[in-house]
Parts: sequence; C-alpha cells; structure tokens
Amino acid sequence: MKLRYNNIIKMLFVAAVLTLSACKDDFFETSPSGDLTGSETYASTKNIDALFNGTLRYMMETSTSQDNPGLSAITLTHEVMGDDAIARDGVYGFRDSYPYRDPFDNTTRRALFFWSFQYKVIDNCNNILANVAAASGTDAERQYLKGQALALRGFVYLNLVRQYQFTYAKDKNAKAVPIYTEPTSPSSVPKARATVEQVYNQIISDLTQAETLLNGFVRKVKNRPDANVVKGLLARTYLTQENWTLAAAKAREARTGYNIMEATQYTQGFNDVSNVEWIWGHPQQADQNLGGASYFAYIDVTPAAGYRSIMPDPYFRQLFADGDIRKTLFETVTVSTDPMYRWIKYKKFVNKADQSGHIVLMRSSEMALIEAESKARLNDLTGAIAALNEVRIKRNLPVAVAANFNQTTLIEEILTERRRELWGEGFRLYDLLRLQRAPVRRESTETVRIGAADVPIKGHYVLKFPDNSNLVPNSIYYLFPIPVNEINTNPNL
Repeated sequence: MKLRYNNIIKMLFVAAVLTLSACKDDFFETSPSGDLTGSETYASTKNIDALFNGTLRYMMETSTSQDNPGLSAITLTHEVMGDDAIARDGVYGFRDSYPYRDPFDNTTRRALFFWSFQYKVIDNCNNILANVAAASGTDAERQYLKGQALALRGFVYLNLVRQYQFTYAKDKNAKAVPIYTEPTSPSSVPKARATVEQVYNQIISDLTQAETLLNGFVRKVKNRPDANVVKGLLARTYLTQENWTLAAAKAREARTGYNIMEATQYTQGFNDVSNVEWIWGHPQQADQNLGGASYFAYIDVTPAAGYRSIMPDPYFRQLFADGDIRKTLFETVTVSTDPMYRWIKYKKFVNKADQSGHIVLMRSSEMALIEAESKARLNDLTGAIAALNEVRIKRNLPVAVAANFNQTTLIEEILTERRRELWGEGFRLYDLLRLQRAPVRRESTETVRIGAADVPIKGHYVLKFPDNSNLVPNSIYYLFPIPVNEINTNPNL
C-alpha cells in the first residue's frame, strides 16, 4: 500500500488544530504554523496528540463523496446488508449496498474508499508509534499516546479482518488483509495478505499492549480510546474468535463505571456522548457535520426532508414486546403525500437541532450482551440471564427467568436482544458472518388501516443476490473486495 503520507499528515494536523481551537483543552493546544514539516509534527507530545485527534476526525468525518461519511459509511452498509434494516428504494446513499452490489464490486468508489481510508488511519497510527518515543514531553504523555495509537490500530484491523474475510471459526488460515506495522512511503514494498489468524494475533497484541499502557489514563473527551474502550475491543475480538471465557471477562471489565441507561434516555435520540452508557463516541460541533455526507443524514428519519434512507424491516418491529420502551420509537407513515408513505420509521437516532449529533461507537449494553452470550455458550445460564436482565429491566421488560430457557433457547434470545438493542450501530453483518448465518429477508405482509382500507406496509424488496441466487451463509457477496487499483499496484496480494 502506497500512501501520500505528507499530504495526509498535513491534512490531519490542520483538522486537529481546527478541532482543538473549539475544545479549549490545554493539552490539545498546538502551534498555529500552517506549513508543518514531518519533524515538527512529531517534535512534541502536544503535536502528536493533535495529530492523533486529527486522525480520529479523519476516521469519522472524511468523505470522498456524499454517501461515504467516514466510518459511518461502513456502519450503515453493514446494516443494510443484513435483514433488520432496509435502504429505502429510490433514495440516494445505500441503495446499491442493500442489494449487495457496490460493496461487492471492486471497481466502485465505495470499494476504494473502504480500503484506502482505513489503511490511512493505520498508517498514521504507525507513524505515531514510530516517532512518539523521541518526542519532547512527559513519560506519561508518551505512554498514553502510544497506547491510544495501538488501540486505534487494533480497532481498524479488527474491522478489516471481519470485512474482507469470513469468520475466524470458519477458516483461520484463509487469506485476509495485509498487516502494516511500520510507516509506509512511495518506496515501501507492499505486503502480501496475512491469514485471518495472523491478523487476529496482531489485533490481540496491539490491544493487550494498549490496555497496559492506558492504565491510569484519564481522557477529557470520550472520542479517545482508554482502558475501558480497549477492553471492549478485546471483548469483540474474543467473541468473534469464540473465546467465550475471555470475551465475558473483558466485556464485564469494559462496562465498569458505565451504567446502562434508563428507559427514558433511550428515546432522547442517541446523539450525545454524555449518555451514561456510552463508553466510546465521536462528539462533534455543527461545523464538523458534513451535511448530507453524514451518519444522521441517512439514519435520522424524523426531518421533513432529506435522505432518510435507512428504514426498519416490519418483521424487525415484531421482535419487540408490548411495554418495551424501544417499541415506542416505531411510527408508520400514513399520509399519502409523504415520500415515506407506507414505510415504518424507527426514531432511535435523532440529530440535534444544530446538526451536531454525536456518533456512538461502544456502549455498555453491547458489553452486557457479549457477557450474556459468552456465559450462555459456556453453559453458565445463571450468569448469562443476570447479564441479559441488566439490559431488559432498563428497557421496561420483565426479567428473564432461567426456568423458561435451556442453553439453545437462551442463546437465541440473547442474539435476538442484540438485534433489538444494537440496530443501526453496525453490528448486523458482523453477527451474520460470525454466526455463519444468512439474512432472513421476506416480503412484508403487514398492513395498516387508513380510512376504510387496509394498506400494505413496505418492507424488503431485494430478496436475492445480484446473480438471482438465494441468500445463504458465508457468501462472497457479504465480503468487501480489495479494490482493483490496489490489486494493480500490489503484486504481492
């Protein structure tokens, strides 16, 4: 992989300076220089800290097109490639991801974007790791910056290995993605694809080191990975590897200090990192939101106009029991002049009035459900139900009772709870891949009474792959392709 390194560094540093002028955080203050050289970028921990902040902004806010809003483009693609979310027909954004076309075609700009922007984040982490030891500053600042760079690199590699190859349990020896742990330049020799197991070994190494280095780190903004975030990333990693014991333990540790939100908070729009259960999130101000090229532009269905692209499947609504606070967020559009007529809205994500909605990256509810699933698979049904009930009681549901479940039925209930709780947060495709299951897409048979008529509610309209074959587990249509330009420039793939 050959990256335009100097331009990227300058872009990220400028982004950091612009952000930090609004943060008013002394540790984030930077020199106003507009023509930074490479050596100046890494001269001090303050400069590197600003660069890392710019890297986070790049990951969340960069956009090569209106429908590629940084990491959120992957999040939303994962949702519409599953079964509980639908990309509304005829609406810009993810209409070609929903039928498995643009993520599968390695010539599309989306395929190029998914690959290149994630490896740019990795390259920037590698540059920080290569230079932080020589930076002026305190030992603690250098230690924490190294820990954050390792955590972010581990996060991105965890995403990549699950996007470009099937799950660990299926074939850990399958070729996945190249591993880069040192800075690249135009003269760098591009790497061959590492195996799934090798990538996971790198992820665990990065995150394990980060966990130690970030011990004692107290962040000032929740966009920074700290020890809780790292433990949550380890929990996700071990869950996918089916290392149930470590997944349960790390999930429990990750959510320490982050209580699950009360039922009323669930209806407040999922738009602010101050939420008690957000372990990791991306705060932003109105001028950082990219308008149409943003997460909320596609998933917030409440405005009177806009894309409002991502809709829930009517069968997804049927997963919710009466009394569940989340069920109150569904609304069927019955006004015939509304462009969303006959669709169901799911009003989980509501942007702030000034368009500065924050983006969630990790919550304690997810960690409780990882713990619950892992304990259930270990046949610790009592522990599994206890963790599951921590979520259920905060959603106004009655507690689950052990006598009503065996191991198999409890695992299925926990997996269903993941669907209910984590909709729109990018987990559905990951879960289908790790469980080696196919999306279940059915035409809607539900109707709504409008006047004197029972009117059909809209639902799934793509039920097969592009080649007209049925949806099946472990299909190559679920995997992201290495873009054609990378194949053409890297003979070692």
